[in-house]
Amino acid sequence: MENVILEIGTEEIPAQYMENALKDLNQLAQKYLEEARINYKEIKVYGTPRRLILFIFHINEKQEDIFQKIKGPAYSIAYNKDSQPQKPALKFAQSQRVNVEDLIVEDTEKGKYIFAPKSIIGQPTIEILSRIFPEIIKGMQFPKSMRWGERSLRFIRPIRWILALYGKEIIKFNLNGLDSENITYGHRLLAPQKIKISSTQEYFKKLEKSYVIVDPQIRENIVKTDIKQIIKEIGGEKIINEKQLKEIIYLVEYPNAILGKYDKKYLELPKDVLTVVMEKHQKYFPIFKNKDELLPLFIVIINNFKKYASKIREGNENVLRARLEDAKFFYQEDQKIPLEKRVDKLKNVIFQENLGSLFDKTERLELLCDYISDSLQVEQKVKEDLLRAAHLCKADLVTEMVKEFPELQGIMGKEYAVLSGERREVAEAIFEHYLPRFSGDRLPLTKSGMILGIADKVDSIIGCFVTGLIPTGSQDPYGLRRQSRGKIAIILKNNLQISLKDIIRKSLSLYKESVLVELKIDENEIVSQILSFFKQRAKNIFLEEGIRYDVIDAVLAVDSDGDVVDIKHRIKTIEELYNQPIFRKILNSSSRVLNLSKNNEETEIDRSLLKEKAELSLYHNYESIYSRTREFIYNKEYKKVFKLLGDLCEPVDEFFDQVLVMDKDKEIRKNRIALIKKIGILFNQVTDLSKIVSTKERRE
Repeated sequence: MENVILEIGTEEIPAQYMENALKDLNQLAQKYLEEARINYKEIKVYGTPRRLILFIFHINEKQEDIFQKIKGPAYSIAYNKDSQPQKPALKFAQSQRVNVEDLIVEDTEKGKYIFAPKSIIGQPTIEILSRIFPEIIKGMQFPKSMRWGERSLRFIRPIRWILALYGKEIIKFNLNGLDSENITYGHRLLAPQKIKISSTQEYFKKLEKSYVIVDPQIRENIVKTDIKQIIKEIGGEKIINEKQLKEIIYLVEYPNAILGKYDKKYLELPKDVLTVVMEKHQKYFPIFKNKDELLPLFIVIINNFKKYASKIREGNENVLRARLEDAKFFYQEDQKIPLEKRVDKLKNVIFQENLGSLFDKTERLELLCDYISDSLQVEQKVKEDLLRAAHLCKADLVTEMVKEFPELQGIMGKEYAVLSGERREVAEAIFEHYLPRFSGDRLPLTKSGMILGIADKVDSIIGCFVTGLIPTGSQDPYGLRRQSRGKIAIILKNNLQISLKDIIRKSLSLYKESVLVELKIDENEIVSQILSFFKQRAKNIFLEEGIRYDVIDAVLAVDSDGDVVDIKHRIKTIEELYNQPIFRKILNSSSRVLNLSKNNEETEIDRSLLKEKAELSLYHNYESIYSRTREFIYNKEYKKVFKLLGDLCEPVDEFFDQVLVMDKDKEIRKNRIALIKKIGILFNQVTDLSKIVSTKERRE
């Protein structure tokens, strides 16, 4: 068996797109090979800034042969009583290009039928690959793509060469005017010449000799080893940013790590300023003395020989010096104006089109925080800190530091708040209201930070919804899914029992009072859309926790307020009761009630029309537990609710066994249906029991 390689040579691909591009390449290859019936041992993908590589190990030399049976007419039509083929059999054999003697007779559910055996011989793999590879390349998806020249193909960057080999043979095809070859290229700076690859076996060695390490895992190991060695020599500590590391390994084909330094005076800047400048903007690794203290040193990963380290180091140190000098200047200038005096400048900064300025948003946040804090009955001192933080939380967006380094929003707000003499709790809330900023980020720890974060996220989400900027499919340019998920995570983590629906309505009213007066908004529709949006995020969180989908859906179906803490409490109650006999009994009895009442409106029961003993018993039991279930639901004592519902099951079963619901007397019939409807509503107060899949149904 041979190996196969496809190398797509391109101009430099942005590092942040590489991992997803390689996953896409792998999945497309698996899909097309499976559809083509080509077996192989393993697929691996590799990538550098200038190439995407698909390597298929031990691929079969041809497609699998397949045997098919084509169904023909019924045996009774195709053959006579003496088993002699008749005209239908002869015509069928002729149409399938087989001898009539080769036809097969088989029993089916509809009786005996004749079949024509067909063998399809697999084509050579190299021929199939010549058709598959262009489709794989064209099928790759990127967040952004481009066309070049006069051709129609779109790709992340212009394709400059294609290497495609089956063992020693070229897999020939043309894509966008470019012929596949057995030619690749070495490192752009260190060995830019053409390289002829005679077989797949020599591909990796030849490229390595030309200073291209195609395996990103090997490049990552080299970088980590180099960093550890440097850290060991200087006695520092490196806290490796894994996300940054993944990006850097796709910036280089031949990595080497070198040590650089900067003036100690810059250590006077906040640590976060230094790390953002080095990591985000320069792609350097800062070096720590300990967890909280930096050394005036950094590591840069170069795409070159170490013998050029001195000149490269000097260049990087000069660039970093300029960046840090700018940061120092911004830091000093920003301190000349307290945060309080910057708030008014937010009037000149647009929040979003049609949504007013950041000053408008600040005013809304203050009012929304006031509302939420009252709903949660927070202490007066916490409320004072919260409202002060709400007033100042966007002021750092007009500082020079944040204008230059947007990643520092909130971080510099906290820093400048402390320097302006604000209370530590206020400063912390300013920083925390942006949390979580990304998947895995920590949540706010202070009550003020939690509430301000919730208010900020709700305000942004509602603003986008009312202007039609609603996430669709994979598109979410304003990160609304992340924001809503973060908000729900904060609420659940801190057990904040509050109605999302009420917060949404309050926030919407604040918009209507300010910038949205002239916009025609169907308030109920907007509230419903946003509440559903939040509930979907909550559902995703619950699913990730291993909670069954049917239980989640059942509880969400009866929730109208969006109290996610209460939703989770109901879900957990059902999970605890699910395998207990009382819950099985409730499910069985309620299913009869809900099936009969689901298409009927709720109407009042006429007590005088209740004649049968079983229906009177059911009515009295209903009356006796109704007020108690309401009380237990108000107190969120859901296990007690289910205990009462369990007591109702026997009267329900007796009613169905002994009473004819569809009585010929119209009024009696309507009255019994009204009773059943009331019982159904009672059953579904905590959760929609009809959505819960029974144990039997789950097995089936």
